[in-house]
Amino acid sequence: MLHARQRLPLLIAGAVAAAALSACTAGPAGPEQGGSAGPSAEPQVTVTPQPDPANAALPLDAYSFDKAQQKVMEQAQDILTESCMRRVGFASFKNSSTYANTTSKPTTSGIGLVDAESAKKSGYRSGALPERGSEAGTKRDPNETAALFGPQDGAPAHPGAPEGGCSGEATRKLYPKSSESGTKLLDELVQQAGDRARGDSRITAGITQWSSCMREAGFQVSTPWELQQMEGTRWTGPVTSEEVTAATTDVSCKQRTKLTDTWTAVLTAYQNGLVERHKEGLDQEKKRLGEQVRFAQKVLQEGSA
Repeated sequence: MLHARQRLPLLIAGAVAAAALSACTAGPAGPEQGGSAGPSAEPQVTVTPQPDPANAALPLDAYSFDKAQQKVMEQAQDILTESCMRRVGFASFKNSSTYANTTSKPTTSGIGLVDAESAKKSGYRSGALPERGSEAGTKRDPNETAALFGPQDGAPAHPGAPEGGCSGEATRKLYPKSSESGTKLLDELVQQAGDRARGDSRITAGITQWSSCMREAGFQVSTPWELQQMEGTRWTGPVTSEEVTAATTDVSCKQRTKLTDTWTAVLTAYQNGLVERHKEGLDQEKKRLGEQVRFAQKVLQEGSA
């Protein structure tokens, strides 16, 4: 399960580029039940400087795991996986590389790259964690892979391994199906708040100002996501001076136009409105998360479950 802030980059994928582009040319858009001022009005906001915009606290964060809880869940996942792997015959199995960098500082928010130091050092590179078992230079034994993840590419299942492998079993223990409805609610509310914020007149105006700032520096882009989405296409191989210049200019223009601070303020307002209307369901989800964390803590204390 992801922290609410961690979900925000996912909102940019797929249709978000088109949504953001249309937001630049659209007039003021009233949210569908988006704020306390009413279903057709944009909520009032107070824009304040954010010293650490990538980690700015958002109302829906309270209904997801915080960093300490997420670390406990990840450690418990490893313990359960390793215990299962030993049970099915892999006595020396160790998930040594899993979640190695989970405490690293995020560099983006729902408005794209916002961290100036990261822009100088890494451009637009996300630094995403590799998938389990994808360590450079390491090839996992096919039998071990089948035991860990279940049958792959038509290969037979490992004898005695649970459905979905030991990784799947650990996930089911930590995140039982009874919690799926709450997770779905939180995901939907995060999505709704992001969509409404992107259509807010203060955000569209800010994006227009940001685009003008970028043009002055020689970059013909309409939305903050255009350059960000070049990772894997234009931004490949070693980080170049061109990419660093684009990234640092991007962050600088967001700071000059106060787009980052405005995004946080507007998104907070929409999330607050959704929390007010869905508090009962969110409180139930928070209670389930607490139960999951307590189970994970027990796993850490006992070494298995």
